[in-house]
Amino acid sequence: MAILKKTVRTAGVTLMAAGLAVGALAGSAEARPGLPNINRGDDPGTPTWCVQRAVNNWAERTGQGRPLGEDGIFGPGTEAWVKKFQRASGQTDDGVVGPRTGKSILDNAGYHRNYCYNYVPSPS
Repeated sequence: MAILKKTVRTAGVTLMAAGLAVGALAGSAEARPGLPNINRGDDPGTPTWCVQRAVNNWAERTGQGRPLGEDGIFGPGTEAWVKKFQRASGQTDDGVVGPRTGKSILDNAGYHRNYCYNYVPSPS
């Protein structure tokens, strides 16, 4: 008897199910509380790269391509796409990645979620 494999996309993470219902993801998409907000003008680096990666993943899944260069620089383009992401997520579109936006960012970071956990703020 052949086993049917089905790809299921949930919150930006691809899981393989072998004819069984897919349960909850191991570990919820929570980040480390107490990390500083990420916003325009911050020093270039990994926190902004994580934001750019997640926004690109979301944009691609919603038919908008991959609009951001993943260079770790939070400039006007990244700010504009963070605002668009926030509006689509039902959040205030201030362009600042604080705890609430950070949780959504991690939900869209794909297989980089665990890595970005150390750089993206979220609620405690």
